Amino acid sequence: MRRLGASLIAALAMLAAGTLAAAAVENCRTGDSALCLSDPNCHWDYERRGCYEGAPQQEDACAAHSHQETCDSDLTIGCKWNAESKQCKSAK
Repeated sequence: MRRLGASLIAALAMLAAGTLAAAAVENCRTGDSALCLSDPNCHWDYERRGCYEGAPQQEDACAAHSHQETCDSDLTIGCKWNAESKQCKSAK
């Protein structure tokens, strides 16, 4: 009888945990990146460390280059140094 009670309590605990995890993803309100990414209506923002609704904002791939030499030498994605803003930007 004790084993049956323990099994029943364990089963209820797992069921409750599954319900809480599913509810946490509602409206993209979760702190778990894996749960966030499992919902197609949400995206994980690595800079703000959170889950947000909608598609992520597109970022210029060339912005990762902080030096002119590196920027001008990157021919694979077509980067070009902008002297006015002192930033690397996509030439396309």
